[in-house]
Amino acid sequence: MENHMENLLSTQKSRLQLSITSDLSDKLNLWAEKLETTLSELTRKALSDYIEKLERNKREQEVAEACARYRQFNKKFSSEWAKFETRI
Repeated sequence: MENHMENLLSTQKSRLQLSITSDLSDKLNLWAEKLETTLSELTRKALSDYIEKLERNKREQEVAEACARYRQFNKKFSSEWAKFETRI
């Protein structure tokens, strides 16, 4: 029962109204026809894919920044450790 409710909540839809250029509209209609799908489904898929790409890029940027911080820390730690080693 609980799983069924989660499925219902995850598939609930809301309306979105937006304005696009006639060129983009023509392209959407053409691709929807080629893919044998609706404009709504094609738009949902395109938006979903784009958001996934944005989120992936954000995660990749965060990882790159963390790696840079780690390299900086490691460099500083190594140089300080080298000073300690020479005292031994």
